[in-house]
Amino acid sequence: MEQKAKVTGTQVSMLLFISVTSTITIYVPGFTAKEAKESAWLAASIIPFAFGYLTLWVVYKLGRSFPKLTIFQYCEVIMGKFIGKGLGIGYILFLIGMDILVAREFSDFLGVTTLPLTPRIWLLTSLVALATYGAYKGIEVIARASQFVLGIYLLGFTVAILGALTNFKVGRLLPIMEDGLLPIIRGSIAPSSWYGEMCLLAMLFPFVNKPMELKRKGIIALVAVTLFVSFDVAVTIGVLGSSLASAFALPFWSMARGIEIGEVFQRLESFLLVFWITGIIIKEALLCYLICLGLTQVFGFKNSTAVLSIKAVFVVYIADFILGNTAQVHIILTDYWPFFRIAFELFIPVFLLLMVKLRKKPLGGLKK
Repeated sequence: MEQKAKVTGTQVSMLLFISVTSTITIYVPGFTAKEAKESAWLAASIIPFAFGYLTLWVVYKLGRSFPKLTIFQYCEVIMGKFIGKGLGIGYILFLIGMDILVAREFSDFLGVTTLPLTPRIWLLTSLVALATYGAYKGIEVIARASQFVLGIYLLGFTVAILGALTNFKVGRLLPIMEDGLLPIIRGSIAPSSWYGEMCLLAMLFPFVNKPMELKRKGIIALVAVTLFVSFDVAVTIGVLGSSLASAFALPFWSMARGIEIGEVFQRLESFLLVFWITGIIIKEALLCYLICLGLTQVFGFKNSTAVLSIKAVFVVYIADFILGNTAQVHIILTDYWPFFRIAFELFIPVFLLLMVKLRKKPLGGLKK
């Protein structure tokens, strides 16, 4: 696994976009509709955008202060070896948790929609094996794959959205904010934690050939994510209505299955399936790479192949045997996981940035 590789700001922007949208698209319409009802598209866009922007700004500031270090490394510089290493281990566990849940979302989705008779462990193994191979090849390969995949990814989503417009009714999005602001705030918690994946920039910063571009490229990715998710939620609610959307476990998929354009174009959910699978493989490969990077930097492991192999077995085992059924995983995603994520995505980086400012350490950061 090459740690001296370099990627462009545009490639990082694509990676961030795919990382956030590949999993948020399927689940968030139901999460937000349950709380915000007809205003779900607002809950999935305004507050999450602000959260994502703040996360991006904080990790960019930290990255500029420590341009040659990842967050695993500068935690020790800021907080000292003992506490800093503890925070580094915390971020590794955070990434492993995300990795396990993404793998489980993948297997549950395919098990419900297209491969109900396939044992879950084989679905998990196929995804983790592909992702592990991508991580072994390095960040450059993952970044280039994201460039290739993005076109297919966007095509599948565009086809699904355009096909759904034939059944779209604006009235299903009304009235806006009928129950006030509080339901929108509650409904925005889960999507905000997805937007907070902009924090992955804190681990990618040293690998970017022109780090000064990252703020602009990151904002472009964030705006694209916001538009993507807003259309996703608005069209899903506009076709199904908030009651049905909140009742379905996979509302966007359920909407796509009903798309028919004349007698020629039917079962357009296959396009959705293609873009979702390609996106999820890219995200899983990125997470595998970052976990291995964290383990090598925090613990000093040299054999990345062994680290990746052990991690892969661990992820498959936890995702298949330890996590509960699909309903229990859904509860974890909505009621517990968002708060854990938000702590690592924003609160800890804010604390680190405050410590840098208070201690006035000589940082040798990038010049403006």
